[in-house]
Amino acid sequence: MSQPAVSTPQGVAPEPGFVELGGRRIYTLQWRPAAPRGTVLYVPPFAEEMNRCRTLAADAARALAADGWRCVLADLHATGESDGDTAEANWDTWVSDTAQLLAALGDSGGETVLWGMRTGALIAAEVAAQVPDQVQRLLLWQPVLDGSLFLNQYLRLRIASQVVHAGGAKESTEGLRQRLAAGEVLEIGGYPLPGPLAQALDRRKLANLAGRVPQPVAWVEIAPQAGAPASPASRKFVDQWPTPIRLETVAGQMVWQVHERADAPEMIQATRRLLGPAAA
Repeated sequence: MSQPAVSTPQGVAPEPGFVELGGRRIYTLQWRPAAPRGTVLYVPPFAEEMNRCRTLAADAARALAADGWRCVLADLHATGESDGDTAEANWDTWVSDTAQLLAALGDSGGETVLWGMRTGALIAAEVAAQVPDQVQRLLLWQPVLDGSLFLNQYLRLRIASQVVHAGGAKESTEGLRQRLAAGEVLEIGGYPLPGPLAQALDRRKLANLAGRVPQPVAWVEIAPQAGAPASPASRKFVDQWPTPIRLETVAGQMVWQVHERADAPEMIQATRRLLGPAAA
């Protein structure tokens, strides 16, 4: 097993705990330097992508703590170690949780950075638009631009599983969408997908928040090689976004897609560059 990209700063141990939000307990893991330069709150991706990215997120938090940032990793309601059954997962609750968590964490001095990965980037941007006074910067890791396209890809995981289940009933993306629209809960890749959550994700597009997100954006994306152009969809999006976006492409593994533990130290180093060096 590989070692963390950056060791925990001396005297800064990770602190597990729960934050009470409206009667729900939200699990957090945080690193708090003695004199933080600001706070970075992580909004994780959806379902199995969340688990595959846990180690990478923790490695990044250690690295940012070494640079003086207070870093908080959160499990939103009905995910991970937080309260709630997975079938209760709800997009609006996740957005509300994130906004409330920002307030609950308090002011640690400096700026507050909301860091979203994959579908977590959609949530982070939505929260930044709702509470612009509480977020000074957005950090997006390989953001999902279109929730509808992501949902189609996710549903295909269930369809693909039929290949190894001889005699299974033939399903289609459209048929699965109809069942979700009727309120059914489908199991995909070992995770229940409630109909209301699927419909909420289906309506989300990052471009719909253009003009509503005033914060500058730092964006890290995996590419075939460091410094290569971003994907055409990302490049088009960045060119049309009305506020500044600093985008850096890095070489590395798409950790959220691989089954075995994988590292992406290049994403961490790019993030450190984009957020700026530690104070002398």
